[in-house]
Amino acid sequence: MKNSPKLLLILILCLVKSLTWTFMVPVFQTPDEQAHFAQLQWYAEKKNLKIDGQKNLSLEVATVEEILGTRRDERGNNKYTYHPEYKNNSNIPNLPKETRTVYVDQEAALYPPLYYLLDLPFYYLGDLGPPSLRFGEVKEMGNFERRVMVARILSVICHLGLVICAYFIGKIVWEDKFKSLVLAVLVGFHPMISFVSAGIHPDNLLNLIYSAGILVCLLILKNGVKLKYLGWLGGLGWLGLQTKVLMIFFAPVAVATVIVRLGNFGRLGMLGGLGIIMAPAMAFMGQWQIRYMPQVTSQSPLAHMNFWEYLKFRIPKIAFEMWPWYWGVFKWLSATLHPVVMKIITRVAAVCGVGLGIRLLGVVRGFGGFEKKAVIFFLLSAFSYLLYLVMWDFRAMQSMGYSPGLQGRYLFTNIVPQMALLMVGLTIIKRWEKPLLLLLASGMVVLNSIALHTIYFLYY
Repeated sequence: MKNSPKLLLILILCLVKSLTWTFMVPVFQTPDEQAHFAQLQWYAEKKNLKIDGQKNLSLEVATVEEILGTRRDERGNNKYTYHPEYKNNSNIPNLPKETRTVYVDQEAALYPPLYYLLDLPFYYLGDLGPPSLRFGEVKEMGNFERRVMVARILSVICHLGLVICAYFIGKIVWEDKFKSLVLAVLVGFHPMISFVSAGIHPDNLLNLIYSAGILVCLLILKNGVKLKYLGWLGGLGWLGLQTKVLMIFFAPVAVATVIVRLGNFGRLGMLGGLGIIMAPAMAFMGQWQIRYMPQVTSQSPLAHMNFWEYLKFRIPKIAFEMWPWYWGVFKWLSATLHPVVMKIITRVAAVCGVGLGIRLLGVVRGFGGFEKKAVIFFLLSAFSYLLYLVMWDFRAMQSMGYSPGLQGRYLFTNIVPQMALLMVGLTIIKRWEKPLLLLLASGMVVLNSIALHTIYFLYY
């Protein structure tokens, strides 16, 4: 393949970038890493998939959290949360091996096991390790830190898989290798994706599986419903549910895709597909209890809060928190990218949004065929996922009495469609298409470097 060397080069650059992030970000500074490491350690040390729901935090992890200041209170906050000035350069001691199987509290994420089982070889490899490269110097890592750093490698592998998936999604939509490469760069160098993939987190595997599902849906839309595609969707759905229950949000999109294609994009098929996407939402509005959603009873703290009251609280936060957090939020929600950087990002995104609207309205010629169908699919996929995410947050707020929050990284299951939509919106003038896309890809690489500099400033 003519452009295989270019894809390989992008993957090599992404690998170097990802390893830089991995070894630059200190232990337990990526999202919820201590909870996921606690679950990984349970499987590794206990060799048992049945986790005690009350006592799953080892004395080793608890001690390290106290030393580092990352031990959370009942609201999920620690010494770093909302305190960008807080710094802790304490060394992590080598604790007796017995502390790995003495349990003192609840911490493990209690997610489905697939990601952690795949990460077991890396955990055990970290237990063996030689002196390791730490950012800025070569030193002998302590045993605990080495296990964390080596266990992070699975997330790097998932991230590279996501970049490959982005490339092939681009090939399906445009049959243009240049655009496919640009899409791979946008996904590979997105700063917040880079941060999440630098840590131990099943979201990295979920993002890959969900994106592979989107790729299969595009194949169905393009080539028709085939038994092998349905098998792939079923397999990916099962793998996703073994990673994180939020994969269930993909089901309406997958079923709607099949219905629309069976209807040959006719009006009846389109209405059926839209109905499938909206049906669970209607059940939710009817106050039905839905599996995988937080359960609400008359005894729940905010059981009587209605959806509109919730939206008054949530919509401003989506605008002013979720958007900057989507691009980069570090040090336990303490720091985002510089305001000037965020202003530039927001304006570029606004231009792309206007351009996307112009193309969808048919003002610009040459926008149609499969590209337009793919764009509509991307929009529906993103809308559907956000809709169910908001519903989940509403139910959680009713049942818990407070909102666990919606972070921008929760949207990364649709990161490939989101970056593709940016590309479509930016290229409304055909003769400027290539330089604008090249500028967009270069801008994302620069943005990633700015985020790395931000991390360096925050921690070093």
